[in-house]
Amino acid sequence: MPDSSPAQQPAGYLPRLGAGSRLRHPFQGRGLRTEITRDRAVVHLSGEITSGNARRLGTDLGELLRSGIALLVIDLGKVTCLSSDGAGMIFMALRAARAHGTRVIATHVGPQPRATLEQLGLLRIVDVYAGDGPNLSQGSGE
Repeated sequence: MPDSSPAQQPAGYLPRLGAGSRLRHPFQGRGLRTEITRDRAVVHLSGEITSGNARRLGTDLGELLRSGIALLVIDLGKVTCLSSDGAGMIFMALRAARAHGTRVIATHVGPQPRATLEQLGLLRIVDVYAGDGPNLSQGSGE
């Protein structure tokens, strides 16, 4: 049997992570899905949005906003828990959106995520919808 102790590995060696590893990406296996058209992006989130993944998600949303979209839709329909840190990523997206002239809305917002958004005062600065939101079933103008 070969010796795989750290002393026997070359400098800079990192073990290959298995397909089930949660260290590869905080949303791996959580159903994070993004639909992008010419003028809109819909980000479908699922699972728990907490301090463990909120910062990375906020950064990803900021990068998406730099693509010049007019509307960012954050679909919270399959989010089971939105912590205050998770809601903070929405605030980060709002700050970036203003600089790019992008409107941000949250759709399919259930009772728990809504309560968190309300507690933090984000309902005053982001449009929140229990369903699809305005005109989301219509074409994107392509």
